[in-house]
Amino acid sequence: MNKLHGRYQKAKIFFSQSKARIFEILHRINHAYSIFKMRFMILIIPTHIKLPNSFVFNEDRAVNRGRQAPDGKYYSSTYALEWVDIPEEIKQKIKELNSVLRLYFGGDYLIDNANVWRNVGLPDNFRSLDIYSQIWHYDRVFDYRNVQLFVLLTDTTEFHGPFEFIESSSSAEISKVAEERGGLDLGEGRKFIGLRGDSMLFSTGAIPHRAGIPVYGNYRDMFSVAFFPKYTNIGFDANSLLSKV
Repeated sequence: MNKLHGRYQKAKIFFSQSKARIFEILHRINHAYSIFKMRFMILIIPTHIKLPNSFVFNEDRAVNRGRQAPDGKYYSSTYALEWVDIPEEIKQKIKELNSVLRLYFGGDYLIDNANVWRNVGLPDNFRSLDIYSQIWHYDRVFDYRNVQLFVLLTDTTEFHGPFEFIESSSSAEISKVAEERGGLDLGEGRKFIGLRGDSMLFSTGAIPHRAGIPVYGNYRDMFSVAFFPKYTNIGFDANSLLSKV
């Protein structure tokens, strides 16, 4: 009798655990499906990096960026940085954000070469033209799944043309204005204003954004590094790069 009772108890425990396991699996499937349904995964994480004093925009390395304006000039310039040239302080911050990036991409991901750029003020008659991505858009590279870490290299106010984005953008619906880059307005966005070293991990493929236009005579310097899913083959293996940080 005791033996029969013991078997009954074991069976009861087994079925109880199996039921809990089934509910867990169903919950995970439902969660995965809800993520899969999302066309855009919104990511906005503000942070700060104490930059070395020597890390500033290097005018001697810069080349023209963006479209040539009707007056024949370029109002933006940039240069690329390989991983070895990125300050250790920024690498350490990326390592701190590694778990967030892995969750966002669903596992391993790639780190592309970084860029440093400067946007300068535009004459009033050029402000409506798409000179350096100052119209609402998505960064659709391979697809919409990409993220960038932006770092302010100078104190940035309204007068320096801060990066601007639509904080309340949809995770499911495409903004036709941003998708078509037609220059139509989406209204007032949130502006990335702050001090040198203020940073933001931002899903550029998922959130409509645009470059701000500095007041004529001013400029805005910024660093960025982009992250992509492994299937894009854009960049270098994050595990390998971060293992040496």
